[in-house]
Amino acid sequence: HHHKHNLRHRYEFLETLGKGTYGKVKKARESSGRLVAIKSIRKDKIKDEQDLMHIRREIEIMSSLNHPHIIAIHEVFENSSKIVIVMEYASRGDLYDYISERPRLSEQDARSERAPRHFFRQIVSAVHYCHLNGVVHRDLKLENILLDANGNIKIADFGLSNLYQHGKFLQTFCGSPLYASPEIVNGKPYTGPEVDSWSLGVLLYILVHGTMPFDGQDHKTLVRQISNGSYREPPKPSDACGLIRWLLMVNPTRRATRPPWRIWPVTGGSTGAMPPVLGSRRLCAREGTAPATPAGPPWLTGSGGPPPRP
Repeated sequence: HHHKHNLRHRYEFLETLGKGTYGKVKKARESSGRLVAIKSIRKDKIKDEQDLMHIRREIEIMSSLNHPHIIAIHEVFENSSKIVIVMEYASRGDLYDYISERPRLSEQDARSERAPRHFFRQIVSAVHYCHLNGVVHRDLKLENILLDANGNIKIADFGLSNLYQHGKFLQTFCGSPLYASPEIVNGKPYTGPEVDSWSLGVLLYILVHGTMPFDGQDHKTLVRQISNGSYREPPKPSDACGLIRWLLMVNPTRRATRPPWRIWPVTGGSTGAMPPVLGSRRLCAREGTAPATPAGPPWLTGSGGPPPRP
């Protein structure tokens, strides 16, 4: 697309939301009143072909996805000096800031862990949708998960994403080492979805416990912790422990790769009450292994409304 009309005529530019390697992201208002985020990429800042490939891939992949919990791209303009991407605006910033302001989400409603469940379900529905469409994100972390005005999740930043196929392997090291799976930190080939599953396990741990599961003082320690799957002992038992354990399985073939509530049979009496299998302390311990036929976690199947407003 080219600059058919000057962007300044079509949008009222407001404050800068962020600065990146290649340019800025600004908040802007369309003539209709809708707020958008406009990312300008200066071509003279792009140093190598690979970076340009990542930018084009991100635009292509994000434009092809259409999901309520993934940032939508509205339009793309390009001229000789710039690529400009007009996308959905998430007004409440990213989960990193959200959690920093409220370190223990689950303590707001300790009985139901409602906020973490609400967020995690939305994150998983978006990631599952990507996988169904042959896309692996590869950079799932708090900073790339945004919140809209209603407190709903919007996954952003597909700069490291790629298409995957079963039977074909990827090998790129991607993303933040804090969220990277054993196969990634050890440079082993992988299919795709299983590396996102590991990152989901890290995210779930942070949402529930308010701390990082792996926090090696140096890179070497971090790689060792991840390779052994030895995450920090959770500060308190939680119904999410079994699921965290299953997502953080060192062996990628044993790791959960489909949304748990699709594969976990809902067991229990006619009342629909769940046995407290997954909340048990034993499974919170690192040594515990995931049960072969896990029971449906109340943590995920319970009806959690949106999280309480800050």
